[in-house]
Amino acid sequence: MFNSLKSEIFRLRRRPQSWIMPVLAVGFIGIFYTIMYLVYQFGSESDQVDIRESIMVANIFENGMQMFGFFGGILTVIVTSSLIGSEFSWNTLRPLVARATSRSGLLSAKWLVVVMYTVMMVIAGIVGSLVLSWVTSQLTDTTTSLPSDFWEVVAIGTVRWIVASMPYAAIGFAAALLTRSNAAGISIGIGLSFVEPLLFGLLGLVSDVFDTVQKFGLSWNVSQLANISTQSDGGFQDPVDASQVWQSAGVIGVYLVIAVVATYIVFRRRDITSG
Repeated sequence: MFNSLKSEIFRLRRRPQSWIMPVLAVGFIGIFYTIMYLVYQFGSESDQVDIRESIMVANIFENGMQMFGFFGGILTVIVTSSLIGSEFSWNTLRPLVARATSRSGLLSAKWLVVVMYTVMMVIAGIVGSLVLSWVTSQLTDTTTSLPSDFWEVVAIGTVRWIVASMPYAAIGFAAALLTRSNAAGISIGIGLSFVEPLLFGLLGLVSDVFDTVQKFGLSWNVSQLANISTQSDGGFQDPVDASQVWQSAGVIGVYLVIAVVATYIVFRRRDITSG
């Protein structure tokens, strides 16, 4: 598996797409802060007060990272799906399997790259939010003072955002493998993140039962992990109970296990002589 992992990391580094996606993710965050700055410059006095509160470095999880959650998640799925989906479209899977010591080792290497890339994207989003928020704060004479436990909150928030970002990246990868299609992996991974909350929102109008059912889905639990608040007035108050955070992480973990196990079962048994 070690040689396969080195090969996967090398190929990931050589693909322009791998570097374009985090740049785009940070770029979308930059668009958000640019709009905030323009509103501050040309808005009313009350708008300026609200903008100062929004762009404070201490509030990146309520603002910059919410922008990342929408665009960054889509960009991550595109890359993770292509890690296996492109092998089918480029007809490179058979040579990879032939060189690997085992199919399980090759698949394990690809799964590790999925995790590594997701972690990299989240870190890029947080660092980008911190830098862009600080720059915008300087331009608007907004305080950049931080709560005493801010960096601890950032560390916790980073871990929670990684876990929250993992399921759609994993489902995109698994769907691409199971369907032998990069396009299917991308559409399923991205589509699920949009369709599920919309579906439960409509079903909730029919019966309150679905408000409970959605707690066993992905979208609701992802939002619980991503719902982090850094209080600029001193102190950290998590809007989500610690018990709920662990429960949501557990539900997401179940979906991840199902996706991983399914890929191993199918990949080990699949006839790849036809592509």
